[in-house]
Amino acid sequence: MLGDGKEGTSTIPGFNQIQFEGFYRFIDQGLIEELSQFPKIEDIDHEIEFQLFVETYQLVEPLIKERDAVYELLTYSSELYVSAGLIWKTNRNMQEQRIFIGNIPLMNSLGTSIVNGIYRVVINQILQSPGIYYQSELDHNGISVYTGTIISDWGGRLELEIDKKARIWARVSRKQKISILVLSSAMGSNLREILENVCYPEIFLSFLTDKEKNKIGSKENAILEFYQQFSCVGGDPIFSESLCKELQKKFFHQRCELGRIGRRNINWRLNLNIPQNNIFLLPRDILAAADHLIGMKFGMGTLDDMNHLKNKRIRSVADLLQDQLGLALARLENVVKGTIGGAIRHKLIPTPQNLVTSTPLTTTYESFFGLHPLSQVLDRTNPLTQIVHGRKLSYLGPGGLTGRTANFRIRDIHPSHYGRICPIDTSEGINVGLIGSLSIHARIGDWGSLESPFYELVEKSKKARIRMLFLSPSQDEYYMIAAGNSLALNRGIQEEQAVPARYRQEFFF
Repeated sequence: MLGDGKEGTSTIPGFNQIQFEGFYRFIDQGLIEELSQFPKIEDIDHEIEFQLFVETYQLVEPLIKERDAVYELLTYSSELYVSAGLIWKTNRNMQEQRIFIGNIPLMNSLGTSIVNGIYRVVINQILQSPGIYYQSELDHNGISVYTGTIISDWGGRLELEIDKKARIWARVSRKQKISILVLSSAMGSNLREILENVCYPEIFLSFLTDKEKNKIGSKENAILEFYQQFSCVGGDPIFSESLCKELQKKFFHQRCELGRIGRRNINWRLNLNIPQNNIFLLPRDILAAADHLIGMKFGMGTLDDMNHLKNKRIRSVADLLQDQLGLALARLENVVKGTIGGAIRHKLIPTPQNLVTSTPLTTTYESFFGLHPLSQVLDRTNPLTQIVHGRKLSYLGPGGLTGRTANFRIRDIHPSHYGRICPIDTSEGINVGLIGSLSIHARIGDWGSLESPFYELVEKSKKARIRMLFLSPSQDEYYMIAAGNSLALNRGIQEEQAVPARYRQEFFF
């Protein structure tokens, strides 16, 4: 128990709760989100249209029991059914059928999944949270160089840097960089809009040369200049639709899709009010980031601690399963397109059931549970190791770090780990500090952050009232945090006692 039974008590949660909550979030939210993004598919002549009606999806109860799945080396899964419609646009007739999409492995009472008769557990991963981060490094002359790194939801990075002449550049590759004006123009802003939306227009005008004006004279010129620098193409490329699609696929999709977490973080860091449903990077974001970078050079603002847990997010079992469902549906989309084309060529009459196959979804999940680094065989050495395995947190895995590239600062214990990550339980050898365990009372918040319970002392009428609340790593910086056993040690003592406390990563007495 936490507390003394009278004020703000909390029982110890179930040790598998983090797994159950993640899987429930996938079934309740992630499944519908991915199915609703499945596009309408048409044939080449735009005469037939195929679409899914996700409001009527259904998960069927497994036909076998868990024990039988283990003994017979089968997968304990549920069949997914969705209503699909095929519309003939010539006469507006529609044929609707209930189709079988595939099998989704279920989670059992142990917080694990049974795949081919083997108990497997999905490890939660710690990733750098999407958003923008400002850092400072010394160059070879001992001068501070300030950079702002925008991290997308896919893990791609766009780095902004400011040189000695206060010119701002966007680094599109390790060797190539372009002016912030060219990038903003390529994203759709003209010079007037740029100058109206920045706090230091005189600085932007100071490095605007005649050559630069020609590059940003139109959106097409800016896109061509951006394409030349990004793809390292010589000569004079011609503006075309295929060129824009290539840039969209290779650059903007990988480095400019923020997701809902990234949008929230950038709005908070740059003091913006862009709607949460706008998950892509906008010219307004780029200009606000450049303004903040200029302020950093002039001594305004604070740098970011990349190892602080407020700048991390947890990629839970819900996120991993949802990503795999999105991948499977993308493969299913290609199958449906090919099947419709084949039916038209052979003059056959297609039906929704004939167009859809369960292979993409079933094989995608079997491949994930069997080959993905974060899907592991459950450690059943004893009941304790079995419980601990499901509460592991890892920096490793796709999109994360590797044992050879992670530096000492990442492996070290950070003050923000207090109450969230166990400082003792970690792997040995090359992965030391990269694989840890969740604290007993920690939980994953709605935005992927690790939350820990705290007792808040509220003084009213000279009487201290205690209430318990969960705080994320970004919230507890605004509180004076004392050790968790301070209340128990000082119980029964009338006079005031001085206890060590932490405030904004600093410790006081």
